[in-house]
Amino acid sequence: MYNDLLYDFRCRQGRCALLIGGILWAALLVGCDSGTAPSIYDPNRSSLPDPVIEDVIPEDRALAGVDEVIIVGQHFSSQTTDNLVYFGEDRARVVEASSTQLRMVAPNSPQPELELRLVVIGAENFSNSVSYRLDPPFVEFGEVKDFEDVFGIATDRVGNVYVAMAAFGIPVGIIRVSPNGERSEYISSPFLWTDLDHGSGNDLYGVRSVRAVFRYQEGANNFEVFAVVPDNAVRLTSIAVDTNDHIWAVGNNKSIYSISPDKTVKNYEFDADIQDVALFDDFLYIAALQNKNSKIWRFKINSSDVLGTPEELIDMTAFNGSTAFALAFSVAGHLFVGTDATDPVVVVDPNGVGQLLYPGVLKQPARRFAWGVQEQLYAATNSTEMIAAGIIRITTRD
Repeated sequence: MYNDLLYDFRCRQGRCALLIGGILWAALLVGCDSGTAPSIYDPNRSSLPDPVIEDVIPEDRALAGVDEVIIVGQHFSSQTTDNLVYFGEDRARVVEASSTQLRMVAPNSPQPELELRLVVIGAENFSNSVSYRLDPPFVEFGEVKDFEDVFGIATDRVGNVYVAMAAFGIPVGIIRVSPNGERSEYISSPFLWTDLDHGSGNDLYGVRSVRAVFRYQEGANNFEVFAVVPDNAVRLTSIAVDTNDHIWAVGNNKSIYSISPDKTVKNYEFDADIQDVALFDDFLYIAALQNKNSKIWRFKINSSDVLGTPEELIDMTAFNGSTAFALAFSVAGHLFVGTDATDPVVVVDPNGVGQLLYPGVLKQPARRFAWGVQEQLYAATNSTEMIAAGIIRITTRD
């Protein structure tokens, strides 16, 4: 009896507590009710009109990381940062803006197909989409492996590239790479060919840090000695062959050497460490180190093999602190200079004015050049901490 009464009392006591708590909570809710809470939605606020893309310049495609792209349309913001332009998933930085036109540099993200669209801060929706393409300014070429090294390179008239290779540090000869990138063995050789060039026919000339120039004729077993410089101390590391098969050979020597088709050798004094040599429009060009300065000189070729007075074209050390290693001319007559700088390729006009090619896009030092068909420039590159050495094909648009 006692236990039953105690149990009943405790139960009733709990019920009372629950009842009192419920009453207090209801009173609290009533006391806090101050009406309907304000909404963050403003029904009177009007959005900006959605942007509209009407035209894109250049049409259909641009060079990634290089080309300026202009979007023409309506309802853009005159504040550059309020216009968010997307090439696929990559956002471009708008550098100039008006209500009808936006200007930017294409993102450095090549894609064969993408949707170009934009949104303006304050508008509810994206613009219409435009199909677009971003082409690569350069591509890796020749499938160069990590254990391979590239030395001399040359091209022929149909666009094949000839590459002197070493594998695991051992020379293996010269391979031929077709324009579509297919490799085949061309010449097996135990020597390291530092430079190559084609003559007027299909003969391939080469040098390998000795005092001779060598020639390979299609169908032969190997290179043959073509001409020898009398001075035993001479080391030839670079050559250029003109349309008459006249050869110019250079290196870290006291002279520049000319070799005629009949194998007559002449020398012209110029004491420098010459890295490369090129020919254009009756001028001989050299990239050379002299007194620790890297410069480009040119010489007028007064007859088939007579050099005029050297003229300094550009001081590369003064221009961007670089050393020039490679020279090549476009059909239009612009001189492309390969250097060891962060932005490695410099384009020099006939007046000696240089400008960087695709700053921020090309990353590897350029050691050797060979001009391909049309606007294509092949470069043998040095490795960096992030990128292995190899060959790249640059679209120059020149």
